[in-house]
Amino acid sequence: MAVIGLGAVGLCAVRSVLAQGAATVFAVDRVQGRLQRAAEWGATAVASPAAEAIVAATSGRGADSVIDAVGTDASMTESLNAVRAGGTVSVVGVHDLQPFPLPALTCLLRGITLRLTIAPVQRTWSELIPLLESGRLDVDGIFTTSLPLDEAAKGYSIAGSRSGNDVKVLLKV
Repeated sequence: MAVIGLGAVGLCAVRSVLAQGAATVFAVDRVQGRLQRAAEWGATAVASPAAEAIVAATSGRGADSVIDAVGTDASMTESLNAVRAGGTVSVVGVHDLQPFPLPALTCLLRGITLRLTIAPVQRTWSELIPLLESGRLDVDGIFTTSLPLDEAAKGYSIAGSRSGNDVKVLLKV
């Protein structure tokens, strides 16, 4: 399993697949602090671009599945290059919404399943709530800053900094 993009969605994906027992999770990002956070949780941190490193670490196979939590042309290309033949790429990141030149023949010949979706949050509650309640899924390190609502501008500035220390800002009402 590989997760490309370690913002809040990507880090949640890393936490979730580790909680569900994934043996190896490659966590990919360009921000060192986010890579370090994922490594502290038990993931194998790999700086982007990472497809070659993932393929090498899996004896030439590639990851069984890849979650692209970025959604850019570069991350989608990286995801397709990092997944094994017969594997699945799930694109949950929405970034620039530009047309993507899908390498359809490559996907066809390698038997890659490509899934594009936004997170179906309501459908996942029945699985997520028990994981949270039991402590198997820990969300510490996702919401890294908590501010009152009247400091929303500061929160947006922090979130926009894309630092490794600040991931998601929680605004309290």
